[in-house]
Amino acid sequence: MRFSQVALRRVALIALVTVLSLALLAWPAQAAPPAQESQAAITSPVDGQEIAGTLTVSGSASHPQFTRYELAFGPDPNPKDAWQVFSENNQPVANNVLGLWNTTSVADGTYMLRLRVVRKDSNYSEAVVRGLAVRNQQPTKTPTPAAPAPTFEPEATQAPAAEVAAPVSTPILVEQPPTSVPAAVLPRGTGSPSGGNTTRGSTDSASPLIGDLLKSACLGGIVWSFGLFGLLGVIQTGRYGYKQILRQQRRQRKKT
Repeated sequence: MRFSQVALRRVALIALVTVLSLALLAWPAQAAPPAQESQAAITSPVDGQEIAGTLTVSGSASHPQFTRYELAFGPDPNPKDAWQVFSENNQPVANNVLGLWNTTSVADGTYMLRLRVVRKDSNYSEAVVRGLAVRNQQPTKTPTPAAPAPTFEPEATQAPAAEVAAPVSTPILVEQPPTSVPAAVLPRGTGSPSGGNTTRGSTDSASPLIGDLLKSACLGGIVWSFGLFGLLGVIQTGRYGYKQILRQQRRQRKKT
């Protein structure tokens, strides 16, 4: 009993220490804010791009200690480090629009564009795009008229020759000599088609019908005769059997 109690206490102590250590390890990760990636990048426009009108500046501006970002432009080259801020924001941006630059407010020329991300300790990160050519007041190029397409005189069309009518062939009628039509040969015994021997043919065709009727009547009489004889035989057999049964019953009664 003592050994089991000591073992249970040790297991409980080890479990408690494990749970506390895991809780301590997980607590800083939950308490600390998620780390924010440091970025200061301009994705549009790009170096050497020709621009005009209102320009959309896109990119990313973020830092773990982010405070704000600003967009500014200056001449290129810019030896005096002269910049003019045209857009500011205190919210970080990731791959989205940073600001708008109205290029009609400056003279045509070559400029630089700068993105500055300011941190809480007043330090900053920068991204610069160079060689931006502003072209707002250049005359519009007029398209050169295209050369007219060459024209060709239509070819003289020849009148179609008159169609030659094909000669019409007229059929030639040739008279054939008259041919004698052979007389129809009638089989023997049929008589002339005009009805010379029709009575004999009708009697000959009726005689087989009468013979068939006589044969069927004879067969029917034979079948009925056998049927009646069979029925009488069944009745006689039944009567004889019934009499035999009555005789046996009488004999049994006399014995008893």
